[in-house]
Formats: sequence, structure tokens, C-alpha cells
Amino acid sequence: MRRKDREVLGDENIAKIIEQCTTCHVAMMDDADTGVPYLIPLSFGYSLKGGVLELYFHCAHVGKKLDCIRRNPNVAFSMCVENRIEIHEDVYCKSGRFYASVVGQGKAEIVEDSAEKCRGLSLLMERQAAGAPHKFEFTPAQAAAVTVLKITSTNFTGKAKPEA
Repeated sequence: MRRKDREVLGDENIAKIIEQCTTCHVAMMDDADTGVPYLIPLSFGYSLKGGVLELYFHCAHVGKKLDCIRRNPNVAFSMCVENRIEIHEDVYCKSGRFYASVVGQGKAEIVEDSAEKCRGLSLLMERQAAGAPHKFEFTPAQAAAVTVLKITSTNFTGKAKPEA
């Protein structure tokens, strides 16, 4: 990372950023022949322990992202919290936004295990309904109605320009 002064280290600090994010953008290869990436914004759930980030997503049983992952499971992801913009009236090029972000690369897989699918869906729902007064639990039958994707990453970084 070029701006070491903005690097965010440690699972706990990176989790604080992720908790503020509502969307994760996932990039994958659409067609190996053309080298054109496919990028899609997704709702997500996550687990972060011991430097291993697991991101969970759900989708239909068929579709472009599943086709891409089956051809090439290598993906990149990004999530960001954008805060107030800071305008420097004297030199506009010094202007910028206060932010926090997490970016990385990992391996995507289609989750087949019913218990893990239920866990992933619970994490996703708990993340999307942050502050809800109860836990969300899914049955194997409910989990079977959707496809659950998981990205596992040990190659991710946090970065922030916090307000002083």
C-alpha cells in the first residue's frame, strides 16, 4: 500500500469498516478469451477470524456470476464507506472525501453443504438487517431455494482517511 499512513490493520479494525458497508462489489472474469472482467454489486454477510475473511452472497440457481465462477474462481472485491467531502478552496486538487474501504482478492465457491448455506444466509441477513432484535435462522429447505456463494480471502487490506 502506497499510503501507509492510511492503512488499517487488524481484524477488529477491518471489521469496523465492513460493519459500515452495505454493498460488496465483486469482480470476476467474464470470458477468458477477451480478458474482460464482470463486476457486480451484491448484498453480503461475512465472518472475519484469524486473518481469514469469508464473504457470503446469495443468488438464483442460474446466472452469469455462477457461470464466471465455474470457469474461474479467482475474484476481487471492494467495499467502501464514503463520508463527508473536504473542499480546499485554495487548491481544489487537494480536495477529497473522508472514507474507509476494504479491498482484496480471493477464491469464490458455490456452497453445497446445507449447514454452511444456512450459516451464510444467516450472516447475510444479520448484516443486512443490522440492529434487528433477533437472530435469523434458515432451514435446509429455505437454503435449498437459493444458491449461496462464498469468497475466502487472506489477501485483503483496509484503508481509511478518517475525519480528524
